[in-house]
Amino acid sequence: MTPEQRLAEESAAAEQPLNGLKGAIALFRETSFGRLWFAGAGASVLRWLESLAVGVYVFDATDSPFLVAIFLFLRWAPLLLLGALIGAIADRVSRKSILLGALAVMTLNAGVLGLLLIFDAAELWHIGLGAFLSGIYTATEFSTRRAMIGETAGPHRLGIAMAIDAGTSNGTRMLGPALGGLLLEFVGLHGAYFLGFVVYGTGFVSVLGLDYEVVRGPAVKMLGNLVAGIRYVRGEPRILGVLAITVIVNAFGFPFASVLPVIGRDTLGLSAFPVGLLASSEGFGALLGALFVAATVRPSRYDRYFVFGSLIFLTGILFFALSTSFPLSLAVLIMTGIGIAGFSSMQSTILLSSATPEVRGRVMGLLAVSVGTMPLGILHAGFLADRLGAAPGMTIVAAEGLVLWVAAAIYWRRKVTGRG
Repeated sequence: MTPEQRLAEESAAAEQPLNGLKGAIALFRETSFGRLWFAGAGASVLRWLESLAVGVYVFDATDSPFLVAIFLFLRWAPLLLLGALIGAIADRVSRKSILLGALAVMTLNAGVLGLLLIFDAAELWHIGLGAFLSGIYTATEFSTRRAMIGETAGPHRLGIAMAIDAGTSNGTRMLGPALGGLLLEFVGLHGAYFLGFVVYGTGFVSVLGLDYEVVRGPAVKMLGNLVAGIRYVRGEPRILGVLAITVIVNAFGFPFASVLPVIGRDTLGLSAFPVGLLASSEGFGALLGALFVAATVRPSRYDRYFVFGSLIFLTGILFFALSTSFPLSLAVLIMTGIGIAGFSSMQSTILLSSATPEVRGRVMGLLAVSVGTMPLGILHAGFLADRLGAAPGMTIVAAEGLVLWVAAAIYWRRKVTGRG
């Protein structure tokens, strides 16, 4: 089958607005979504596995919550620094080629770090450099693979495609930390990197076999491409509202992952594997929530799931920071995960359904920048953890996020829904 025939077939299939299990099966069977999903699922497992494993490794080596925050800052900073630029490039260059290049670099990165650790030649700066490269890959993935999913699924299947993809990402937040804690405690950090070598390599092979038609914007200069994307977003209140709430959730909610190893060890008295289980409980809740979203998703519910999911997430983080009980912490993080499922599933869905095809790469690049505010929140949480303790510091950060969420919700009500 030629690429043109496949695209015509996928276009016709995309006109059928199926939801639930039947729609999911049809999406995998009739489109190229499955290859993109596989590559994303593997990288997502590694993203959360690495965050937990590196955090525990650095904390054990330095006994410094702030240094843990620094390493996680390196892991997420590229989204803030490079996300918009990569998004502008992705609207002019083959997204498939960009994604393949990024997967090749990550395969090499994981293999080299694994070998350095095996031969006791690894220094902390090697781990930091590897984390920074992982962050560059994440920024690249936002602007390439996710935009490709929207184009592959088509507008009528966008909601369920993004729900499945986000649900998988949420599920990997359950698998990744648990696997990271297990590997770190019983194998060593090198085990995590060698697993990454295999997973990134198979992701490369999956994307290599993908039939994909390049969607390019007008032939303008790179800076002009980027500025045009920013101007476009400024004129779209719904897109701007999504980006604002994304900034709040990532800067004041997700930094809890940077202090979770500290809270797990110092407040709850846990070793590496139970800390991994604690982190996985949020992913378990997110998986449950994503299954619900995938079964019930429809355009009229996009905004509701997104806005109120973010509120549940931030509230759950506040209660987690206040908890001193391991079982209670597990239960709270499950609730937190259920909330984040609605937020993460609808985040890209709203943006891709609202943006015109020629600017999707730039819009997703700006989403990467919004997610990239997480490192600033990590530094903020790490500083407070050093000064006040991990749990009190995270309590303050979550409370700040809830205050800002109220302001964003007022904007959403007035500008997006028009209810004044």
